[in-house]
Amino acid sequence: MEKQERKPRGDEKNSGGTLLLTGKQIQSVQRAIDILNCFNITNTELTLGQISTRLGLNKGTVHGILNTLHMNGYISQNSSGRYLLGAELFNKASLAADTKRSILIDRSHNYMQNLSDYFQGNCTLFRIDDLYLQLVHSTEPRNSTFVVRRANSNLPLYCSASGKLVLAHLRERPLNVYLKDAPFPAYTGTTRTTIDALQNEFEKIRAEGFSYENGELFEGVAALSVPIYSSKDNHLFATLSLTGMSVTIARRKKEIYPKLAEVARRLQQTINF
Repeated sequence: MEKQERKPRGDEKNSGGTLLLTGKQIQSVQRAIDILNCFNITNTELTLGQISTRLGLNKGTVHGILNTLHMNGYISQNSSGRYLLGAELFNKASLAADTKRSILIDRSHNYMQNLSDYFQGNCTLFRIDDLYLQLVHSTEPRNSTFVVRRANSNLPLYCSASGKLVLAHLRERPLNVYLKDAPFPAYTGTTRTTIDALQNEFEKIRAEGFSYENGELFEGVAALSVPIYSSKDNHLFATLSLTGMSVTIARRKKEIYPKLAEVARRLQQTINF
């Protein structure tokens, strides 16, 4: 007799002990999620009728779910009776941001530490938030006599490797808004401060796929940075950079770039943000 493949139940586990998920859905939970998803940047306030129409559900069903969400703080209601997202969602958003940071550190640490040790430099991971670099994690080489100043979130964009990478990915209009403040202060004799010099640098970054600065921020210190793109919409999500002595980074630049890019690619594949 031919053996038939048995489909696992929703509560079964595979040989590794992981719970196997099936296609089963809880309709009421899905409807609550659908209601929350009705709200977006252009629809911050909605009436009962609007939500009912969007979802193709009768008002009684929608009203009952809204009441439950309201009692738990996920939906609020203004004086005109319109519904808005509740404060509890903002609390969860803050928690989610901390979770993302923890995941990034956990997934990247070993890669970054290996890069620091191999190239004897600091490896730094920044998240991109508009025109700000948010320091997520940094590693230093073990057993090294040379220590580079620790990275921080206040790096000037126009003369840091990660910052220039951010600017090179901007659309023309926001980039021009940023460049209107040029010329920028020079940190060293090699800092690029004019619009023409920076635009030429951005074109080079776009062509080569990485950003490099040598002594523009600190004398005797160089850095190379690569992009990490969001796996969801392919926008610039973060940067990964290696910073060290100018002579070392310059000499090993062709070796550093592919190894940084490979780590960035792996992080992009494993982090679904």
